Amino acid sequence: MFTLKELEIFFKLSENPHISNLAKQINLTQSAISISLNSLEKKLGEKLFDRIGKKLILNERGRVFKQETFNAYSQLVNIKDTFSSNSLKGQLNIASSKTFNSINLSLYIYDFISKNDVNITKYSQNTKEIINEVLDSLVDVGFVEKEFEDSNIIKEKIANDSLIIVTSDKELAKNSYYIDQLYSKKWILREKGSGTREVFLSKLKYLEDFKITMEISNFEEIKSILLKHKDTLTCISKLAVKKELEDKKLFEIKLKNLEFDRQLYMIYHKDKYKSRLFLEFTSYIKKCFEKI
Repeated sequence: MFTLKELEIFFKLSENPHISNLAKQINLTQSAISISLNSLEKKLGEKLFDRIGKKLILNERGRVFKQETFNAYSQLVNIKDTFSSNSLKGQLNIASSKTFNSINLSLYIYDFISKNDVNITKYSQNTKEIINEVLDSLVDVGFVEKEFEDSNIIKEKIANDSLIIVTSDKELAKNSYYIDQLYSKKWILREKGSGTREVFLSKLKYLEDFKITMEISNFEEIKSILLKHKDTLTCISKLAVKKELEDKKLFEIKLKNLEFDRQLYMIYHKDKYKSRLFLEFTSYIKKCFEKI
């Protein structure tokens, strides 16, 4: 099939029949122009110009070819110009864990969209699902909080985080406890596959004595239950309840000899093409999380 460059030279020759003049105009050698035209005519199996002296004049087949291809050529040129003038234009597919939903990721993404002519689709999954979708190249960038190793995934730390135990019972939060002293409470945890849940449970001993009262996929629903029922507890990202802690609606329960520090990651496939849009978006997100 003929190339955009071959079409470009054909259309310019149809307006400027002197190869020597055109060569100066588009900064190509006469030889390069002749090679391009000969290649186009060979692919079509027909001559498009009559060679009259030193001029190239469109013949009857050339005029038809010009008429039939002009609209398509113009559209291709417009697309090329659009990409050349705005290499940031494009669409990204983003997947994030529920933790990121509660710490302003969507707001950061919206601010980026509002400043650029781009489209970003974001949806929420649990950490395990996001990792699989990055591996299958179904999403361009994922945001997770789980420690994992996979040679096909690039993992960039964007923030430090810690999990804490919270309650709406102010009196309970006045003391510190060994974690097994709290096993008898009503625990509301995230669903299986959640990075938050896995980090928390991985640190517990005697799991056969630990009972989960309810499993919920949404942080906001968990917080709503805690706020109405003082006998419930959860393990949650400290960043996710920052406002509730400041407003003294929820309270952190201090633990003895047990911490749940972790890191938040931005992940993508090692073979992901790093377009200008990809690079500027990922750089922007990292700067946003530096402020947390």
